[in-house]
Amino acid sequence: MEVDQTVSVSKGVFVFKNNFKPLTKLVKSKRKQKNVVNYQNTAFSSNAWYQSYSSLWQNIEEKIENLNNAMFSSVLSRLVNFVKSSHDFDVEEIPTAALLTGINMPDHAAQFKSLSNQIKESVTPHVACLHSQDCQNIKYLIENMIGQLVKEDESFSDEDSLSDSTRTHLKKSQLNLSVLQCWYENMYQEHSQTSPKKQKTKNKKILVIIISDFESFNAEVLQKFILIASCYIRVLPFVFIFGIATSISTLHTSLPYKVSSKICVKVFNSQRSTCYLNEILENVFFSTSCPFQMGGKVFNLFIDIFLFYDLSVNNFIQNIKYAMAEHFSYGNAMALCSFNKKETSAIIAEFSHEDLENVRHLLSFRKLVESETYENQIRLLTDDDYFANVLTEEIVKLQKYIRRLHIFLKCLLILVEDLPKAPLGQQLRDLYSVATAKNITNSPEYKECFKLLGFQSMEELSKKLSKILDYLEDKILFKHENKMKDFYEQLESFVDSMNNFNMAEMEEAVVEIENNEQVALKSLDRKQFKEKLFGMTKSQNQPLNRYEKLREKIITTLSQAFEEYLIEPKSFYFHEIFFFNNISIQSNIIGSHRSAIHNALNDPQYYLQCDCCTIPNSSVIKHTMPDICIAYKLHLECGKIINLYDWLQAFLSIVDPIEIDDETKRIVSPELQARFTQCVAELEYLGFIKSTKRKADHVARLTWGG
Repeated sequence: MEVDQTVSVSKGVFVFKNNFKPLTKLVKSKRKQKNVVNYQNTAFSSNAWYQSYSSLWQNIEEKIENLNNAMFSSVLSRLVNFVKSSHDFDVEEIPTAALLTGINMPDHAAQFKSLSNQIKESVTPHVACLHSQDCQNIKYLIENMIGQLVKEDESFSDEDSLSDSTRTHLKKSQLNLSVLQCWYENMYQEHSQTSPKKQKTKNKKILVIIISDFESFNAEVLQKFILIASCYIRVLPFVFIFGIATSISTLHTSLPYKVSSKICVKVFNSQRSTCYLNEILENVFFSTSCPFQMGGKVFNLFIDIFLFYDLSVNNFIQNIKYAMAEHFSYGNAMALCSFNKKETSAIIAEFSHEDLENVRHLLSFRKLVESETYENQIRLLTDDDYFANVLTEEIVKLQKYIRRLHIFLKCLLILVEDLPKAPLGQQLRDLYSVATAKNITNSPEYKECFKLLGFQSMEELSKKLSKILDYLEDKILFKHENKMKDFYEQLESFVDSMNNFNMAEMEEAVVEIENNEQVALKSLDRKQFKEKLFGMTKSQNQPLNRYEKLREKIITTLSQAFEEYLIEPKSFYFHEIFFFNNISIQSNIIGSHRSAIHNALNDPQYYLQCDCCTIPNSSVIKHTMPDICIAYKLHLECGKIINLYDWLQAFLSIVDPIEIDDETKRIVSPELQARFTQCVAELEYLGFIKSTKRKADHVARLTWGG
């Protein structure tokens, strides 16, 4: 009988040398599948609101992913073609692509990930992505690069094999470009053995090095790396891709001529983050397929965070996801946030009494009750069947309103986006923030826009109406509803009238008006002539020509449509089901760093949840608290200038209290002094104190209040 090699009487570790086999892709995928958390079986999976939230967010994520692929496809395809053709001929300089990603765009990592995947699929499997935090010096950079190139995964442990065929064991510290050259030649040795003289470079795969954060890299490290890599360009076909957030001048200032002469740079421009955000909003969140809407306050908060903090579209999307989770977690009433009428009716039919009570707790329900008669008020409060029917009718009204809101906002944008000074803004998000916060048609900006439209020429107005008709042509809403269909046909008739307008008649009318005015003015003296001109400038009852009458009619028709459909969301009952406008989430999205640090240092039990740090009030200091908490609470009792010796003595009196006579001095142990010095250094790092030149043994306090 054979005995298992790993069976032993005593416990032990069994080592099998030179028998390590890398995990196959199948085993890796199985391990990943085991580690994936099944979010469908959560504590809320049986609730209707969670099911609606998860399905809606899954749909949004799919649309965002498809949109990202479409947006990045143009620049990525050009980059991939550049990498493909970079070594078609013998090169003396390293082919380099400089991708301008845009200023302060921290979420462009998705773009580089997509680029890396495309290069691996269509060009070469040898791609290394380097980051500044992993490449502090040239040694770490080369080790990290070679570790990624020779292994399928990005980890390269000290005892991993360099090549499955050769089984050569090397430590990570032994990796250098000579080793990379040997590995590369062994990888493609079949080509070299067949015809070493007639070998073509196109048979070999290119080595692509992606540096996504060029500005964060140490300039000296990059210079050394480029000079070293240029020495191997004839045997190792390198291609560099630099991600530059600012401008191409950064590349020239970071690399001197002796280094920049070793690379051949081609510039590629990526889309700006503001344009990226507009595409995401217009095609995903402002589309007629997304029922969840943000109120004016919340939307302006997210836009301010994006424009003034990070310019990160990914963070903007995560903020919306948090707002959605907060919105739907209100209860099963939010499961009605859908554009599917059949699905909405089915959900209401399955609602229990508790779910209907959840809907009755909405603030707008009170307005509905107050607007009804006494009998209907009783029925709304007590009769669930009657209330369910009313709720269904109001939800249908909201669904129609939201669809029309986005359509007419786009039409309004076409009209006002190129007006002087753009009173309502030049982006759809500007109009949306105003329309969801108040009645946009009553705003002074709206009235100013329509005054400016009253001076539009026939050519400009005809182009805008044609663009509106082209946009509305694909909208199903304008093909099935009679009222919308009539509006569409009316706009068509206006465009036809302007296209068939007789310009000669209009010119004759203008000339006739001018001649009549000149005849009337000739018979007047100088004083009467001046008064007449002044009166003509003030008069608004001057005769209009045919185009001006038509233009006035067009503007009146458009204004009436906007006033009917662009109304404030608060005017609808149960608008809270579709519109989330709880500004209290600001404290969760934008944290108060100073108050959080103060709470942690002043009352450590707030975060540590330990009994040893429990205090009856904030003025108490216990010796069981962390050292930095003791030092912080003591510094709150000091003035602008803190004496370090007095601060140390107060610290020692709490940490190690002993009785000492006034005449004798206390001997401070090195351990306690080191603990106090560390606390002072940490408080200085956190920004509470700083060293001062006024006195050598004092520090200045930078904060005030407790």
